[in-house]
Amino acid sequence: MYNRKPEGPLAEAVREIVEPQGYRLVSFSSEVIRQRPHVHCVLHHPEGIVLDALAELHRALEPRLEALLETRDLRVEFSSPGISRVLTSFHEFDVFCGCRVQVLCPGASEWISGTISSADEGSCVIRTDDGRDETFSPEMITKARLTE
Repeated sequence: MYNRKPEGPLAEAVREIVEPQGYRLVSFSSEVIRQRPHVHCVLHHPEGIVLDALAELHRALEPRLEALLETRDLRVEFSSPGISRVLTSFHEFDVFCGCRVQVLCPGASEWISGTISSADEGSCVIRTDDGRDETFSPEMITKARLTE
């Protein structure tokens, strides 16, 4: 599994605004569509996404991104990761710490189910459904997904 944590000045600006509010940046993209910058942020909050809170985040974030992109014509979108998200980057284990997950290891035919206990850039610990703590590095995971 790759480790593609959102990086760069735009992603850092987003983190500075959303993290103090308890949100975590799962993924981030920025592209120009029809000569207009579009920024898309996937955010996670352990207690769920609240529309009024997103409106506040948008009001705080938009001027910062406009200054960084040197434009007043900007589109900013937020979305949630969903309850059965396929994890696409190893950094997401840290984002979803405390959540239920299934992982598939190379060559394995069975998924390992459990709860993410801890994670950092190099490893994550999953408390399996049978009570064992198993440590995984990015190379040990072929696929991963959140479960309910």
